[in-house]
Amino acid sequence: MDIAIAEPVVQAAHDAGCPPDQIERFLVAGYIPQPVQLRFHAEARKADALDGPTWVGMGGARGGSKSHATMAQVGLDDCQRTPGLKALFLRKVQKSAAESMDDLVFRVFKGVRYDYSSSEGRIEFANGSRILLGGYNNESDINKYIGVEYDEVVIEEATQLSEDKIVKLRGSVRTSRNDWRVRIYPTTNPGGIGHNWFKKAFIDPHKLGTQGELTGNRTAFVPANYHDNAFLASDYIEYLDGLPEPLRSAWRDGNWDIFEGMAFPGWRADENIVDPYELPSWWPRWRAVDWGYSAPFCCLWFAKDPDSGRVYVYRELYQSGLTDRQQARLIREYSGKEQYTFTYSDPSMFSRKNTSDIATSSADEYNLEGVYLTRADNERVSGKRKVDRMLSNLTDGKPGLLVFNNCRNLIRTLPSLVYDEHNAEDIDTNQEDHAYDALRYGLSSLISYTVKPFKGEQSPLVGIGVL
Repeated sequence: MDIAIAEPVVQAAHDAGCPPDQIERFLVAGYIPQPVQLRFHAEARKADALDGPTWVGMGGARGGSKSHATMAQVGLDDCQRTPGLKALFLRKVQKSAAESMDDLVFRVFKGVRYDYSSSEGRIEFANGSRILLGGYNNESDINKYIGVEYDEVVIEEATQLSEDKIVKLRGSVRTSRNDWRVRIYPTTNPGGIGHNWFKKAFIDPHKLGTQGELTGNRTAFVPANYHDNAFLASDYIEYLDGLPEPLRSAWRDGNWDIFEGMAFPGWRADENIVDPYELPSWWPRWRAVDWGYSAPFCCLWFAKDPDSGRVYVYRELYQSGLTDRQQARLIREYSGKEQYTFTYSDPSMFSRKNTSDIATSSADEYNLEGVYLTRADNERVSGKRKVDRMLSNLTDGKPGLLVFNNCRNLIRTLPSLVYDEHNAEDIDTNQEDHAYDALRYGLSSLISYTVKPFKGEQSPLVGIGVL
């Protein structure tokens, strides 16, 4: 390689924190990493240390050269320095996936010796290391990789997978070798059913300058967007610039607060979240419960300003592993001496189950602790519409729903929920939706707009805005 090219690359790599042997392998292979790729490669090498990250994520927007960086890290660095390594490269299956993978392999490995079988999805190197190329169209496709041992895994479009599936896949990344520490390289953009867990584990800690955690292991994140890719075609940049909102903010800018498929685009953190303050004692108050044991149960406390119709969510309980009685006791403890009109609950809490030959229900157990439940409206489509409606502005220009900032799990999960791809009127239930369910239960008394046949001067609109 021309020394005039190599010298600035070596200096940039050193400044990014890349070890000398890593950049030497890249230069020998003819790979000239861009600055954002160098930052990723440096983070990937930190995984060698016992206190380093096991998860090294990259991305956040389209066009950030993520695939090239991860393939180069696995094939040009990890596999070359560790004979006999077994890596899995997972990507979302599309019509052009095979051709796209061929192009990626030929670009990345043009300067090294390798054997590639596109039909078998396999790249092999002379030292016995290999990369297995896998694909998935939906979550169930991941099951065929669970239980197989891999030394490292790349997961492209990681937010298309739920946290539960990611946790199970993590169990397959293990090794009996004493010369290698396992690692996972997830890449993605905002959106998808895994948006929330990825944001929590990677994006939020990165913004705070702290180290995140996932499956009990440390995480690191390298943000990348089209500005970081000097080789991106100008017509693709024009395409990103021309996208409508909120797609442009998500795909071009990597905005994790607004993304395609967002179930509640009306949520505005700067307007819907408020600091706690004392609400008038004479305002109507009520509670709503979504039941859970292994998954968290959630209870939300509501109050309504009778003059404006604005609803406040001012308190939250969110905990797993509690019995019915324990849940009820906590609700009663948190409620103090406040008086409530209703405590709405998941209707399934009234289903009776046999316990010690006695048929009882969760509602019965709650009643014994002095928390009396009312069946909530569990119609999912109308429930979502009620939430959408309350997120819109009232006549004073402020949202109809305000949430105290101590309701952390509602604030964390609601804006990350995505539509059900089979029914845009509902959310995908393969998400952390416990606080959302409690919220829609809490809006049970909000009457939706309905249309009835009428005669004469009778208005066709009934049930407007009653709560």
